[in-house]
Amino acid sequence: MRLKCLGSSSSGNCYLLTAKNDDTLIVEAGLRFQLIKKGLNWRLSNVVGCIASHRHNDHSVSLADAAKAGIPVLALSDTLEGHGLLGNHFCRIIEPMHGYRLGAFKVFAFDVNHDVPCVGFIIEHPEMGKLLFVTDTMMLEYRFNNLNHILLEANYADDILEYNIRQGYVPAAMRERLLGSHMELETTKGILAANDLTKTREIVLLHLSGDNSDGTRFKDEVERATGIPTIIARPGIEIDLTP
Repeated sequence: MRLKCLGSSSSGNCYLLTAKNDDTLIVEAGLRFQLIKKGLNWRLSNVVGCIASHRHNDHSVSLADAAKAGIPVLALSDTLEGHGLLGNHFCRIIEPMHGYRLGAFKVFAFDVNHDVPCVGFIIEHPEMGKLLFVTDTMMLEYRFNNLNHILLEANYADDILEYNIRQGYVPAAMRERLLGSHMELETTKGILAANDLTKTREIVLLHLSGDNSDGTRFKDEVERATGIPTIIARPGIEIDLTP
């Protein structure tokens, strides 16, 4: 199994999980569809489905294009409604705490805490085991066992945010918004400490803020806290996922 990151920021989020037979699951559709097709090497016939966590455009802007291309789309009703896709033949409503199958991929959705309805995913496949995907949330209330791969948001560090506010680089109102919608570094580390990492091969940190994060620091702190190789998701990066 190969993970390819096409985007992981407020400018757009999209990740491709591709099996040895080229079957591909699109996780988030927050980039222009032309860029997603390029990331797929134009092989749309290999795509078994597309899942989206919530309605914000940096995670879902291309859902309508995906459905138009005949790709099965799974998303919350709030998300499908926002893109005019309720009732579309290729779209299915995600219900939290339910599981779905797309090709050989098993997808289980669960609620997370964002400023709009949002879900995280447990994604399983024989070639990679169990993968946790969580982005755009202030907290994760659930605990999971036997995680082979973790893709988890680490959007900002409180001290960097406070410095930027004091310097006038970002508005003070940003603090209140982030507190209720995105994951701070210490929260990320706390979630990792609370979950079973005994089988975890790597941790991939998602959706780092352009202004209020430090990729090198975040990577180092998470590696020290967990003892597990940590990678910052950046456009173009590819990771071999084995159980």
